[in-house]
Amino acid sequence: MGGIPTEPRSDRRLEHERGMTLIEVVVAMLLLVIGGLAVVAVVNAGTRNSFRTEQRQVVVNRMEQELELIKQLPFDQLALPSVPVHADDPTDPNARVSGTQFDLGGGTMAPLVYNGSSLAGGGSVAGGQVATGPVPFSTGDVKGQLHRYVAWVNDLTCSEALCPGAQDLKRVVVAVRLDATAVGGDAVYQEIHTDVADPEAEPVNNPGPNEGGDDDDNAGDADYEWTFWMTDTPCSNSERQPLTGDHLTHNSLGACANGLQTGTPPGAPDLMFPEAPVLNSNFPPASQPIYDYATDVEPQGNGSADKGLQLRKPSNASNNGCATQVPTEESDPEQEVHRWLTPKIPAGISGLLLRENATLHLWTQTLNNAKESGRICIYLFRRQLNARGEPVDTPLVNLSPPLAGLTHFAYERDCSPNTDAECWPRGNFQKLEIPLRFALDAQGAAVPMLPDTRLGLAIRVDPAATSATALQFLYDHPSFDSRLTVSANQVLPF
Repeated sequence: MGGIPTEPRSDRRLEHERGMTLIEVVVAMLLLVIGGLAVVAVVNAGTRNSFRTEQRQVVVNRMEQELELIKQLPFDQLALPSVPVHADDPTDPNARVSGTQFDLGGGTMAPLVYNGSSLAGGGSVAGGQVATGPVPFSTGDVKGQLHRYVAWVNDLTCSEALCPGAQDLKRVVVAVRLDATAVGGDAVYQEIHTDVADPEAEPVNNPGPNEGGDDDDNAGDADYEWTFWMTDTPCSNSERQPLTGDHLTHNSLGACANGLQTGTPPGAPDLMFPEAPVLNSNFPPASQPIYDYATDVEPQGNGSADKGLQLRKPSNASNNGCATQVPTEESDPEQEVHRWLTPKIPAGISGLLLRENATLHLWTQTLNNAKESGRICIYLFRRQLNARGEPVDTPLVNLSPPLAGLTHFAYERDCSPNTDAECWPRGNFQKLEIPLRFALDAQGAAVPMLPDTRLGLAIRVDPAATSATALQFLYDHPSFDSRLTVSANQVLPF
């Protein structure tokens, strides 16, 4: 019996049931792997941030607890049984021990108080009960070692006539060195300290409570170290923003409310943020990108090689020296000075004081590996807003000679001896550690920080002592952590 011809049934079935090709399978697997890696990166970043927060709180709590226990000892027992041994490892707090001296910060050395050391009034120290350590400690998954130090310091609030000699106060320092830190976490060791006065000591010719004198006695108050990392984020933001690429110089000469500006319009200063830069999860840890923060300030030749912020030196001779923060009679002052501001002190904070000790950690180099002399001007200031919402800056006063009493600081490298060691860093970015002793006035008054105020930092190049046309500064990068550390009488409030 005849019928209509049809295709073989088995062929039709095979055509409709054909599966994925090998290439399609490989592509699908690759997409799954990429998606999985992205999820792992997000989870890892969250874990690091959580661990960093836990570390910070554990360390602060442990240091405060240790300091309170030491302060309960009688004054005569506030001494070390023996001198700690110097360590060559810069991440070890004992690296600050040099013989019988201790580095209080920025190269300021003070004599350690230890059994057998001499007393100014005769005799020697005995009965010291502050064991220097290191003493291991563990709280959950945060582990580290405690170090303790006691050193003599001079009471700068008491005149030499009333408080002769340099054994006025004992500075007790507690440092915690962590066994491991989260990537982008806090420094490998942190510290707090307090100055303790002898309760039985009286100034020479004590004027009495109603005859003048300084009643703002900070002896016995703990000092807390605050750290602010310099960022490439305008202070109109409350959080550090991710870096996205090269860009023109941020004009930082205005107020935070001005927002991001480039060119001549005054814009927001950049932010100094209390958390260290974190790894960019889009790149391997060893290949984190470095961006150019000033594409409008390019060196002659090899222009694409410069990174970070390039600050031009002013061309007008009237700007020689550091007397003026913002260069005058310059066409592009925003390319010659850069400012950063901390977040605002929150409402409800009272009695907050910044103490005199600060250190600027700054990564820098010359352009094109040039051998140059250089001098930078550094300014610290307190910013408040007036009733019209306009910024009012109060410059902080330098307490260190030879610039004591002035409202600027300076750091210089002079190539005139014709040795690389004296030149500005070149060839690669190097870190400078610049001590900054400051106060509200020349008399050394602590700096009150009221709600809504900010601490400011500014940097420019001094043309009188700089042979280069511009200098480079790098920050907001996990490996180049330019930052400002300051001492205060309270824990960081944000």
